[in-house]
Amino acid sequence: MKKSKFFVMAAGALVAVVTLGGCLSTLSDPLSEETGSIIGFDAASLRNLTRISDDGIDKAWLTVSRDGQKLLYCEQSAEFNLFANSKRESSRIMYLRDVSVFAKTPLAESYTYSPAFYENGTSFVYVLLNQGYTQLVKDSVPGGGRTVITSIGQWDNHPSIRESMIACDTYINNQRQIVTLRDNGTGLTIRGPGSQPSWHPTENKLLFVKDESIWEMDTETTRQTRLHAVSDNERTEGMWAGSPSYTGDGNYIVFVKRVKAGFGLRLHLFVMDCEGNNLVELTTGNIDTWMPTVGAGNRIFFLSNAGGKIEIWSAFVTLD
Repeated sequence: MKKSKFFVMAAGALVAVVTLGGCLSTLSDPLSEETGSIIGFDAASLRNLTRISDDGIDKAWLTVSRDGQKLLYCEQSAEFNLFANSKRESSRIMYLRDVSVFAKTPLAESYTYSPAFYENGTSFVYVLLNQGYTQLVKDSVPGGGRTVITSIGQWDNHPSIRESMIACDTYINNQRQIVTLRDNGTGLTIRGPGSQPSWHPTENKLLFVKDESIWEMDTETTRQTRLHAVSDNERTEGMWAGSPSYTGDGNYIVFVKRVKAGFGLRLHLFVMDCEGNNLVELTTGNIDTWMPTVGAGNRIFFLSNAGGKIEIWSAFVTLD
């Protein structure tokens, strides 16, 4: 993997700093408000950086369908608090049936979060907070098929699903644990300490976070491999890594890391190969970017506060 092949974005309201193979260039007025496309860059250097949303409503838990055409995310009020059930409408799941047109549809109106698509792009699972307890729920985009799967531990979170097998994290015995189960609620297996699991697209492996670092687990052999380590010194300074996900071919891993940038600590996107090598920082500058999710054709969707609002962005990157 060559660093010069990565096309890197960090956009502000009027100025963006972009790293291309170690060279810095500054772009004024980076977005065309009419088209949402990049102006002032060669298309071969930065492909189709696009702001998907522009409604000024805080967003979280972004995920894309495998075909890269549909998005699920949550709208949140400023008062959102996962551990308080005082405002149930403060997190609701929204649906974009076409990523090129920001026409959103609410799918789950109650206190819901952390949606994850099935492979078919029409069914999904999410977490429902109900009277202080969390439940995994299966639903469909057309609606009408909502089914409570189960409640596992305390604060079930981060479901990822492949071939009807769900991986998620939850508190069991006062420790965050990775668990797997079938989407009918059977076959519950505790996989060990960790959080934020994400399935490999074709193999029985998953990424997860432990000790603020990125790990991979083989669910058949139970072998765990640390792919990106956050050192003790980095952790002492407030740095951590999270939200790992594979690209569609399973050859690369995109994740977020809190690092020194701009005027302090910032969240930025990184990518590495599936062995944990050839690490490249995808975004830079005095902004935050987080919750990356990868669709078809290595199109990465993510959240960013570039421009002062939390909006959905996307860009194509070349990974060879």
